[in-house]
Amino acid sequence: MTLSAEPPATSTGAPEPVRRDEPTPTEAFRREASPRRGFVFFLVLAAVGAGAAQMSAALLTLTLKATALDAAAATTIISVSSAIAGILTLVALPVLGALSDRSRSRWGRRRPFLLLAMAAFVAGGVLLVTAPNVPLFVVAHLLITLGFVTTGVVTTALIADQLPRDRRGPASAFVSLSTAMGALVGIGISQPFGAELVPLIGLPTVFAVIAVGLLFVVLRDPRVDQPRERFDLKGLVGVFWVNPVRHPRFALVFTSRMLVFSGVAALNGYQAIYLLQRVQLQPADLGGAILLTVIVNVGISLLVAPAIGKLSDRLDRRKPFIIAAAIILGVGLVVASTATDFGFYLVACGIVAIGQGVYFAVELALATRLVPDIDNPAKDLAIIKIADNLPVTIVAAVAPVLLAIGAGPAGPNFAALFIAGAVSAVLGGLVILFIKGAR
Repeated sequence: MTLSAEPPATSTGAPEPVRRDEPTPTEAFRREASPRRGFVFFLVLAAVGAGAAQMSAALLTLTLKATALDAAAATTIISVSSAIAGILTLVALPVLGALSDRSRSRWGRRRPFLLLAMAAFVAGGVLLVTAPNVPLFVVAHLLITLGFVTTGVVTTALIADQLPRDRRGPASAFVSLSTAMGALVGIGISQPFGAELVPLIGLPTVFAVIAVGLLFVVLRDPRVDQPRERFDLKGLVGVFWVNPVRHPRFALVFTSRMLVFSGVAALNGYQAIYLLQRVQLQPADLGGAILLTVIVNVGISLLVAPAIGKLSDRLDRRKPFIIAAAIILGVGLVVASTATDFGFYLVACGIVAIGQGVYFAVELALATRLVPDIDNPAKDLAIIKIADNLPVTIVAAVAPVLLAIGAGPAGPNFAALFIAGAVSAVLGGLVILFIKGAR
């Protein structure tokens, strides 16, 4: 019989039809061939390495290279390149997930895509150093983004592929935090080299390639011999969505994540301008202040997330932790909206970090249990990760309206933006209550 303890539920709460009586190939693999010792470590290391390459570029080296190409137009170059990279991310996530699910390589389904990620990082890093013009600069940015997205698709899918549901909490927590961890590592290892592009780009790139390569080496990725479904126009369209009527629980997880991440994006996206205009930091102090907020956020999240992940696994409960996390995030955003000095704002960041740590510890683990097809989770989990990226666009569109509410001599209404983010985060937690059959 199937090992799934939670049969999918319809929108009315009734179980969806179970597809088979025999164990699925994924379940059979977990029974017969457990991951190698240290698998979770190498999984997280690969995700952190990819985050180091991506975030060191996003936070530092893209700006330096664009300035070297054309200092007067550097802002425009970065804006255009980032917009194109954002579109690539939204398209590549489900496409790469679907291609990975459908792969029938003798190396398995996921390992060939780790090779793709490594190649993309190498090509992108070399091209970013050597690009003589803006078009090649954009191509370099896209290649680094492709490496990052590909690694993210694979590492997320491997949690569902390789780990039993009662051991997914810590892995989900660390993989969810890997981008922030990678940002610290990427900036940290290149910090001594000033503005020298070769080490600034090369060191995070080498780290990413080694980390992803180690996962490639240690990964047991059995070949799937099931016949592939025919890939027609309907299948192509289906890559970009999961039917919310047929799979309401999965749709609710997506909605919850998007609402919660919208709250976080409200703070992260406008943090710098808030510190300058409302907290009245000097521009010269802004970089150090933001670095300190990142350290507080990542440090507290890393302390909280693994412990909560283990506790959630032990109790076999996810929903209460997600609701608590959303409420804590909401409180942190409200506190941030009232901050008048940097110390108070840092306290708000600490509260937000606690909420993020709890949320990251359990939400992805819940999503891996609610994928519509347990044997082909990469595409659907990639769609879940779209909910990480859409909020940035949504907040960018809504924020000007909220900031303008009652704006006066004191400047934009940041309180309205942050409180709206708090409401969004809390609603995202409450959405989880409507998922039938999950605990």
